[in-house]
Amino acid sequence: MLNKYAMIVIGGGIAGLSTALAWTKVRSSENETVLVLERNSVVGGCVSSFARGGYKFDTVQIIPDISDLLEFFGIDMPLHRYDDYYARLFLADTQQRSVSVFRVPSSFDSFRNDLTARFPAERGRVEKFFRYCAAMHEELRYLKTEPTLKDIASIVLHCPRILAASNKTYHQFLRGFGFKDQSLIEILDLFSSFSGLSGDRCAALLTTSAMMTTLEGAYRPRGEFIRLPIALRDALTAAGGVIRTNASAAKIIVENGKAAGVALRGGETIKADIVVSTADTKAFAGELVGEAELKAAGKAYAKKIHEARMSPSAFAIHLGLDDGIDLKALGFECGYNVLTTGNGAFAKMFDAWERGELLRNDDCFHFGVYNSSITTGGKNNLVIHVMPAPTADWAALRASNPEAYRVKKERIADFYIGKLEEYLIPGLSEHIVFRDIATPATYARYIGSPSGSNFDMLPVPGNFGKNRLKTKTPVKNLFLPKFSHGIWPSMQAGLQVADMISDGRVMGGNARYGDRS
Repeated sequence: MLNKYAMIVIGGGIAGLSTALAWTKVRSSENETVLVLERNSVVGGCVSSFARGGYKFDTVQIIPDISDLLEFFGIDMPLHRYDDYYARLFLADTQQRSVSVFRVPSSFDSFRNDLTARFPAERGRVEKFFRYCAAMHEELRYLKTEPTLKDIASIVLHCPRILAASNKTYHQFLRGFGFKDQSLIEILDLFSSFSGLSGDRCAALLTTSAMMTTLEGAYRPRGEFIRLPIALRDALTAAGGVIRTNASAAKIIVENGKAAGVALRGGETIKADIVVSTADTKAFAGELVGEAELKAAGKAYAKKIHEARMSPSAFAIHLGLDDGIDLKALGFECGYNVLTTGNGAFAKMFDAWERGELLRNDDCFHFGVYNSSITTGGKNNLVIHVMPAPTADWAALRASNPEAYRVKKERIADFYIGKLEEYLIPGLSEHIVFRDIATPATYARYIGSPSGSNFDMLPVPGNFGKNRLKTKTPVKNLFLPKFSHGIWPSMQAGLQVADMISDGRVMGGNARYGDRS
């Protein structure tokens, strides 16, 4: 086994694997070997599949079209496209104990047409909104990962809509179109759920990008979702890359202001010319590099990391069902479902999260539900995803009082199963054969995040787009790719690193693959 590599990547999730595989495409010599260090026993990070109680569950739901990225990586992996609709929004009326549903079609034109038909009084505003979003999406081709002064001048000329929205939240952006119907706003706000942050907080550019990319096509692997990281893993090892699982990084070695390798827990030290960390941002700054070392290299960069807030944690309730429920007949073949009381429920949950509370009551709730078994052909399953959830003392409770920990998480699961049964699937409880509950403590342990954060840094306007934390750290040859959260952005982040260290041979300096001119 080598003790010196051209590059070490900390983290075998989608961003880490994409970085390493992209590196193999641009390295100048086959002797320039890349090593990926993964703390868990399998690669994939937050993108995975697992078996419990005879059932198979996926940890993610949908992805936009990644076929161009797979082609670049040389991966032939069949994707399942959601041809009819890929998401549903259920608005619960807690007074009438009823629910209304809106299906999000799997195309830009169909979605726009459905909205104008459903809200005729809003037709002009809806059409203006979609024209504007489409034009803003086109402006992305002019963005650069590390813009020069000449690039900045071009961006100012060609990206007026992006620049106008760069410091706005999604709700601020929506208000500019003068929508009157609250139900229409609730439907458009669905894309904030996809971004993992309420619309009154989330960067407008992220939410509109999530909307546009998924409306261009929503997909998933034809089998379990873990097939994606496994395909990346296999392509990487075939290209000569090395992956070590159960290998936890303890420290990034910095010598004379330059990354020089990684020390593992257990004492082993491995040298490298370049180090890329995809670990939790706070763990990167506080443990892997150290705040003092980072501050000595760049005070402004260290200050931005120190002040950055991490995204929330979550609960995931995995349900194994018998064959008595026809999930396909209930429409669960789509990618994702949101059940909400509306009226700003998601924002209210974030208000509570900031107070360290999990808001859940009969008149205010918001959560996602998805199924994978219809597509994969496995036994009936459902996953309830609840976010935001405060980390609080979950880890301490699990360690000090396992029974109290079990009772507390079961009580939370009972509430959300009850709401799903009340509004969407009558009699659900009678068909549950198995259930498994992931708490913030689960995420903290598995992801290696002190806060149990699901999506790393909060994607607020101050840390997205032109305001985001730079990938190239002030420590020479040390990179922290945090383009954004999600599978497509994580793959893009990996390509961005390879592009930076190869003088633009992957993306020509552009922010997105495929925009090279």
